[in-house]
Amino acid sequence: MNRPLPSSQALYSVPVHDLATAWRQHAMTHHGVDPCTELCAVPVLTIGHSIGWRPAFRLPATRTLVVIHTARPHASAGEARDCLVSLLTAMATEGSITLHGRAAA
Repeated sequence: MNRPLPSSQALYSVPVHDLATAWRQHAMTHHGVDPCTELCAVPVLTIGHSIGWRPAFRLPATRTLVVIHTARPHASAGEARDCLVSLLTAMATEGSITLHGRAAA
């Protein structure tokens, strides 16, 4: 991992099928997406004892980290972030969430 994630006051582990709900609950304000929302990846130890990556988003203002559990961990942090961007973009296109504001990668 290039940059360690700051400690989080609240950690939520969310299955991918609940991503839209988690995004609306944690990243949205009444003005749109919290502009400080960071898209990131967190390392996990896989069954084979190697490092994999889970997509996540972090909200510095509330020190909240939401880790998204996909079918299996990704091979790299970039791949996990790209997966999250694709999922969020698809959900925004279908109208499940809004991406107003900027989510930094």
